[in-house]
Amino acid sequence: MKKYKQIIILSSLFILFSFSHPIKLTSSIIKYNAETKVISMECKVFIDDFAPAIGPNLENRINNEILTKDDLLRIENYFSTNYKIFIDGNKLSLAIDKYKVANNVMTLSFSSTYIILKKGDKLNIENELLFEKFPDLQSNWMTIQIPPFLPNYNFESKFENYLYSFTF
Repeated sequence: MKKYKQIIILSSLFILFSFSHPIKLTSSIIKYNAETKVISMECKVFIDDFAPAIGPNLENRINNEILTKDDLLRIENYFSTNYKIFIDGNKLSLAIDKYKVANNVMTLSFSSTYIILKKGDKLNIENELLFEKFPDLQSNWMTIQIPPFLPNYNFESKFENYLYSFTF
């Protein structure tokens, strides 16, 4: 009987963790290339957390890498609302360059062109990804590389502290 209970408990735990993961996390890197005047942002999200925030039935299309133009537009709109980058109060328009999928993680690449940064400019980043779903659990990690001002800076965005500001 004891062995039977152990099997049931282990089976239940396996089923529970097969459908969800305990970590609610995104990871992104924001880079500036002074030569090309491009700010790029790459963001990694767990598909099973991210897809329902975008729309119904999206998880299957993401996993099979068959996103429609409408899907990509909804993803861009979601990022436009929940991941904002401002330079001197002007919001950057980030367009999806590419995406890839592997092991329940979607990697999205965005960019904004013709950005000239100079001493005295102010950078503001608001990263509220997935806070509407997991307000107290979600953590958004960002690495910011804007040489020579911020060669490699790390910031964690949480529900209660999602704004990062820096003056070059």
